[in-house]
Amino acid sequence: MDIQALKLNLVERIIQTEKPSVLLKISNILQNNTEEDWWEKLPPEIQESIMEGLKDVEEGNTYSHEQVVQEAKQKYGF
Repeated sequence: MDIQALKLNLVERIIQTEKPSVLLKISNILQNNTEEDWWEKLPPEIQESIMEGLKDVEEGNTYSHEQVVQEAKQKYGF
């Protein structure tokens, strides 16, 4: 997801939320945006990888702990 698509997605989600606590958190994040963010220090390929992982989570493309343990038991016999 490029930066413009991310911005649009965030705007849509902000408009749709009815939770004051979420809006206050967003406001606080934006007010405290004066220092350099650790995210900006990450290489672009790492940022992209993290964004892909977050997209996978949103889409439900994840494995539970139990699934991973079961697969490891089957694969390695423990």
